[in-house]
Amino acid sequence: MRTKTKTKIVAKPEPEALSCFRADCSGQPDFRYHRYFWKESGPRTGIAATVRAKLQPAGHQAARHDLLLPPTSPGEYSDLDHLLARFDATQPSIERNGFAQFTIDLSSDLPLHVSWEEIRAWVRAYFVSRLQLAALMVLHAPFMAGSANDPHVHILLPARRLSANGFGLHARDVCCDEGHAEAQRDWNAFRAAGQFNA
Repeated sequence: MRTKTKTKIVAKPEPEALSCFRADCSGQPDFRYHRYFWKESGPRTGIAATVRAKLQPAGHQAARHDLLLPPTSPGEYSDLDHLLARFDATQPSIERNGFAQFTIDLSSDLPLHVSWEEIRAWVRAYFVSRLQLAALMVLHAPFMAGSANDPHVHILLPARRLSANGFGLHARDVCCDEGHAEAQRDWNAFRAAGQFNA
């Protein structure tokens, strides 16, 4: 008499969600840094959902957003959905960093559009032109939703260089403490030099 053997069903592991490292920004609290990363190299979620969530803070639309690209980037990467899909599809499992996020609080003495354009000029010069990164800028104006929090701009940087062939080398120099410190120094120098004319 033959006995039936039970087939053991092995559940697939859940994809790992992004973890977040928050830098100590007590020295300059209006310029903050977060790094989103994975702890393991197995199955994991991509960055797309977390990045897109910044466009709808607390369930309402962000006041403004803009995607800045290096000039040699393929044209189709100007579509945010395409850019995020390509990043997630081509991210090597050996690389743990998903994206870096810088947040700059806006001055209450200036209209939002003036602060936005100043930050945009710096982001284009530093992250996009010099470091060859795609940069998604997102303006949050919490007062529009009845919140007392200060308006601020998030700068989200997928952690790989973007060239004519799409995403390439990993941007480890940005996704680290020194990357935060160097960007902060450059931002302070940009403002001190008065390089932006409203």
